[in-house]
Amino acid sequence: MSQIFDDKRQQEIEAYLQKKMSQEEVVNFEEKLTNDQLLQEDVLLQESLQDSFKEDNWATLTNDSDNQELQELKKTLRSDPFTEISETIREVGADYEKKKDTKDRRIYYRMAIAAAVLLLCALPFFINSQSSSVYDQYANWETLPSLREKGDTQAAIIEGESLYISQKYKEAIRYFKDTIDASDPYYSYALMYLGASYFQTENLEKAHQTYNTLIATNSLQSSYGYWYKLLMYLKVENTEKANEMLTLILSNPDNYNYTEAQKIQAALQSK
Repeated sequence: MSQIFDDKRQQEIEAYLQKKMSQEEVVNFEEKLTNDQLLQEDVLLQESLQDSFKEDNWATLTNDSDNQELQELKKTLRSDPFTEISETIREVGADYEKKKDTKDRRIYYRMAIAAAVLLLCALPFFINSQSSSVYDQYANWETLPSLREKGDTQAAIIEGESLYISQKYKEAIRYFKDTIDASDPYYSYALMYLGASYFQTENLEKAHQTYNTLIATNSLQSSYGYWYKLLMYLKVENTEKANEMLTLILSNPDNYNYTEAQKIQAALQSK
């Protein structure tokens, strides 16, 4: 099949599928379809490819910087597996441009359809696995309030804070238990790090007890306890308890991470 004939055939298929033919052209084309099995296959292949890329399939992904789903999708598409797939498809496409016979074209279409279907089927999985985890979006164990950043290097908890940042969680636990008590002016900060250290060592019971103590201090930092308990409940997918913590946080706009708690509540309600 000559390239000129092949290009004309492809243009006819596209015009037919996009409903750009006159009534007379449609009748003539469908008559050819009846007698040409290869043409039937080509039409089905092209139709499948176009269906895979309909805008409706992507309509939920608003193109803006605040759209978490879109940003996560972009991150996924930049990952090694998808980059390799894209490169393979490009190589196949380049090879197709060199050959351009009917057999190769149909093989290329099939591969393109398979890639499109793979992406569309995988899209919900990747979005859900990477962006729908509320815990992953809001967990901030690595950015606890820092007295070192405040410049108060004389505070006793600085050493414990350094141990935590260095991921020496068991040493941090021993330090805070042995060194810091309720008389220390930064006792509430110490409880934050102690609770986080218990969490990092997977001792959730001790972590919850520590944050209950923080809440009971009625200090300016006491509402941090609600937040970190919320994170732990989200981590283990205890929605009931998570909602209890959200209610407590949202009872006062001055509570720590009040705005983030609103977003989490909305996310949980949308599930």
